[in-house]
Amino acid sequence: MGREGALAVEMQAASLFAFGIARQVSVASVAMVSNAVDHGGAQFDTGSQEDGLRVLKAIAASSRISFAAA
Repeated sequence: MGREGALAVEMQAASLFAFGIARQVSVASVAMVSNAVDHGGAQFDTGSQEDGLRVLKAIAASSRISFAAA
């Protein structure tokens, strides 16, 4: 969060982070944006299966780094 404060809030992620603060545990959230406002294709198109696999691999790699540092 910058000096301006929260510029946007994603409802489920906000509750996850509130839980983390209340329980004093680390939490993380990954948001995958599906479409731009002007997107003309199918609704909620998040890309190919290969794109999804790349995202999952990146999540796994960052999780390993986070847990190793803890």
